[in-house]
Amino acid sequence: MEFNTLPGKASLYGIRNGQGPRVLLGGMVASAYATEAETDGNFSLHMLTGGIGAGLPLVRHADTLSSLFILDGVLELTLNDRRVRLSRGDSASIPPGAAYAFRMMRPHSVAIMAQTEAAPGRIIAGLGQPFEGFIPPETGAGQAEDLSSAVPGDDDTQILGMPDADAPLEEPGTALPEGIEPFTLAAGEGTRLLVADQLFTFAAANAQTGDRMLTLQTEGPAGDMIPPHKHLLHDEMFFCLDGAVRLRSGETEVDLAPGDFLFVPRGTPHAYQFLKPYTRMVGWLCPGVFEEFFHCLGEPTELRSYPQTPGPFRFDRVMARIDEFDMVPLGGPAPEGA
Repeated sequence: MEFNTLPGKASLYGIRNGQGPRVLLGGMVASAYATEAETDGNFSLHMLTGGIGAGLPLVRHADTLSSLFILDGVLELTLNDRRVRLSRGDSASIPPGAAYAFRMMRPHSVAIMAQTEAAPGRIIAGLGQPFEGFIPPETGAGQAEDLSSAVPGDDDTQILGMPDADAPLEEPGTALPEGIEPFTLAAGEGTRLLVADQLFTFAAANAQTGDRMLTLQTEGPAGDMIPPHKHLLHDEMFFCLDGAVRLRSGETEVDLAPGDFLFVPRGTPHAYQFLKPYTRMVGWLCPGVFEEFFHCLGEPTELRSYPQTPGPFRFDRVMARIDEFDMVPLGGPAPEGA
């Protein structure tokens, strides 16, 4: 399996922490984890690392939906006419037509930006300067203001200058909205489901993305490998946040540490396993055709961490409706409770 090199086509590959192709942009190192070439033009994913003042000016996309997840430090995000301060584990969803900007407020702030459509990835590559390092230099890295008068060169994106620094400052939200609108979520918030000893949390679901993308966090203890399977209609992206995740595809196994990423295109057999006592990952599923599977398998919960006493793994409910889901089971040990 290829690591740290974008294959330029839809295939199974991985990126170790920050080691994708990199450019310096607005004071940030933007490391490409996935581009239009790997996702058939449907998706791009970048790790953004910067210091105080780094970020993006006010931007609006006509067609692109953006998902922002904070890995470290603090970001001040502008969403239309309000500001929200985000820290580790907080997230934001920005639909087409919403204006947004962000500024990093602490040294070594890090975020992941997942975006539908191909244009944003092209713009990052086009406006950035190729860069060999993994963190911005102490001097000469630039800031968000440097991009405020840039010309994106793509009809999807407008750069609107700098945001209003006096806009009202809010805390991140605690629940998903009912429809498609810009929103933020505090760490651990969202729609939560229990699946045996794992906690699944939707940070954005189909109602918020128009069926284009799911943003899903999963946490749990070390445990067994889930049953192998494949999908025919959607791609999956796995990003390790804490602990260690082992992913298997056929006879190939790889272990992901925090900051590592694996792209699993549709049609690829795969399974995963948590290896450490507290393991957490975030994933993006594009498009969002697989959401109902999780509601069938899981139980709604108010817990914000995985349970000390596991519940049943209700794969029997999935198998009773398997024809409804974009999932092809590929054998393996029968799940407990199935």
